[in-house]
Amino acid sequence: MKLSDNYFKARTMAMQWLAQSRDKRNFVAGLQILAMSGYKPTVHALLARKGELPWTTEKLTSCLRDVIQVYYNPDDPRFTDGSDVDVLNDSDGEHQPIAEQHDMAKTADTEQFKAMPEVMQLVVKAYADAYKQRAKLARQRQEIGEANDEKSVARRKEIGEEMEHLTAYMDALAPIKEAYDKEGTVPDRETFENIAGSIEQPKIDDDADAETDYKTMDTEKLRTRRKSLTDQITRKENQLLYQSNSKQSAENPMPESPKRVKLLKQIENLKAERSKIEYELASR
Repeated sequence: MKLSDNYFKARTMAMQWLAQSRDKRNFVAGLQILAMSGYKPTVHALLARKGELPWTTEKLTSCLRDVIQVYYNPDDPRFTDGSDVDVLNDSDGEHQPIAEQHDMAKTADTEQFKAMPEVMQLVVKAYADAYKQRAKLARQRQEIGEANDEKSVARRKEIGEEMEHLTAYMDALAPIKEAYDKEGTVPDRETFENIAGSIEQPKIDDDADAETDYKTMDTEKLRTRRKSLTDQITRKENQLLYQSNSKQSAENPMPESPKRVKLLKQIENLKAERSKIEYELASR
């Protein structure tokens, strides 16, 4: 899919369609916008064939959000309206508006940033980094396009999950900055670290298939990496058992939830990487 004039027209129309309350969104008009965008024509055909149903309406809404977000690149001069899918979530309270996201990320480059308490500088810097990483992922997903081979589909899904994870991370940090701006509230370091540990930013790897060659790493770097992995594992296991980065006096296990499943998977991956490093260290 190319960023044609029709795509940009459809993007603007999709923002207008989504900005309406749910009961005002016309299903047929939404289908026409999706067709104009050129995004997922097979899905459009399916929705047109099935007609307006609860699940088709939800799928159409999701696709039009994708039309706005999937190809968004803040560095592309054609995206001059400063709009992104998050603008449309204001009424639902799902995410921070994109204009506020942009302003908070840019705070890291201002004189105001230098005058902030250290912990607030950490909050703003972490937010700005996540903002930039999400934009980079959006460009990577754009480059994949609509190819339907197994590798492309899997990579698009992986990038989408990473972008959602980054958005959740930013959403958790934003209230801290808002409280500081409005009330002068400065959080303690543990508050920030708890957020950073419980909603850890995904790493961006330009080559998703590349594996680290531990044999080429010197021993000191391997030991440093092993310690980092151990610390991450400990924090995540504490999140499962205490819902805190650090051990508490009483257990408070995390209930069954998508977040718990995600943490368990992260722990599994971290332990697998640590095992590889320990094997390499033992063989030296």
